[in-house]
Amino acid sequence: MIKYINISFKEYCDLSEEERKEKPYCVEYSYGKKGWFLNKHLHRVDGPALINDENGFEAWYINEKHHREDGPAMILSNGEKCWYLNGIKYSFEEWLKLAPISDEEKVFLRLKYEN
Repeated sequence: MIKYINISFKEYCDLSEEERKEKPYCVEYSYGKKGWFLNKHLHRVDGPALINDENGFEAWYINEKHHREDGPAMILSNGEKCWYLNGIKYSFEEWLKLAPISDEEKVFLRLKYEN
C-alpha cells in the first residue's frame, strides 16, 4: 500500500518538479477537493484519486488515466457514472465484458448499477 503525505495545495505548488516526483502526495484543496498524486500524476489504487466532498464527485485514476476494474471510474456530482479502463470510456455493458473480474462480481455490479 502506498503511504501518501497529506499537504495543502499551496504546499504542493511550492514543491519543485523533483520533489513532486520523489514522494506520493495527497493534496487537499481549500474547497473540499482532494487529489492523490504519484510521480506528479493522479494515481491511486485503493480508492478515487480525485474527490470533491462538497458535490460528491469522485474519479479513479492510474497513472493519470481514468481506470477502475471494480466499478465506475467517474461518479459525477449529478450521480451519473462513467466506465473506463486504461483511459478508454466504455458503456456499462462494454465495460462489463472487458473488466477483469469474476462472473459473480459482474452479476453483483449489474444488480448495483443497472437501471
